[in-house]
Amino acid sequence: MKGETTGDLSGFLDRDIDLTGELGFKETLRIDGKFQGNVRTGKCLVIGETAEVNAEIDVDQIFVSGHVQGKIRARERVELHRTARVEGEIHTKALIIEEGAQFEGQCSMQAMSKSSSSTESRPVNIQQEKAKVFEIK
Repeated sequence: MKGETTGDLSGFLDRDIDLTGELGFKETLRIDGKFQGNVRTGKCLVIGETAEVNAEIDVDQIFVSGHVQGKIRARERVELHRTARVEGEIHTKALIIEEGAQFEGQCSMQAMSKSSSSTESRPVNIQQEKAKVFEIK
């Protein structure tokens, strides 16, 4: 990660974890295990290839490589990588689907406002964010 720290990583659910409940985080959360419940806040959610998620998700951006069932609400973007399987609803401003990804459900693409009263927008460099998140071992 060339001089950058992983201080932005709020949490990591590894392959052996099977969790049910409600998650909230500030920066970035990566899930490689099983999760069922709600994800209520967060800047960036990464669903790894081995992840199985059945949840209602409300984040700024989400990168999916695993299996997600439920409702995804992402204020900035949703990326479905080639190994992704998504079943349910997607509500987002920007949707990127790589060849090979599977999506079955409904999609609504509209500009979305942040649920908080903050009107300032933070600059997002997607390439840097992806580099931080996908280099996690």
